Amino acid sequence: MHRRRSALTAVLLLVLSAACASAPPPPPRDTRPLGDMTAKPLACDGLISARVLRIIVGTLPILTTTTGLPDKRLPRGRYYSSCNVKVDDAREWALDVGLSDPFRGTPEELADTMAFDRGRPLPEELGPGYSATVPEGKEPAFAYVYGWTPGHERLLSIRILLGAARDSEADAIELFRYLKPIMLNQEKPR
Repeated sequence: MHRRRSALTAVLLLVLSAACASAPPPPPRDTRPLGDMTAKPLACDGLISARVLRIIVGTLPILTTTTGLPDKRLPRGRYYSSCNVKVDDAREWALDVGLSDPFRGTPEELADTMAFDRGRPLPEELGPGYSATVPEGKEPAFAYVYGWTPGHERLLSIRILLGAARDSEADAIELFRYLKPIMLNQEKPR
């Protein structure tokens, strides 16, 4: 009986060590800076460099979709409602930039969402707003930034699906840093 347990233990240890040894190491973390957000070629209706999108999502985007209505606030007379970036034939987006104008939520709803997702306030020079990462195990797992105008009139959201070997939350914050003056800091035309 003792030999059977020893043999079984030895087999289990051998199988376990083989399984651990055959698992490939995770890819190295990509720590490159995002670089020039306006470098050509441009995507998302001419607002964001396709090269930057490639760094953020970890591969060349195959599709960007922009929706919106004409407006005089943004470059080339565009109202920028959203841009969805996909990297394969899946229905899942890899990156989403959205502008809610007008924002129809309340400050209390934003505070509740921030608390639920364990969000962190944006750096003072970027606020008001917060960033968070919805962890693995929730579907879909993503990092995001919500930033808004002081009176909560407009909300800019940036969501990055986790998957690339990068700090997706830091990338969302840097993308917000670039887009905020374009999308939130302009007065509405009268």
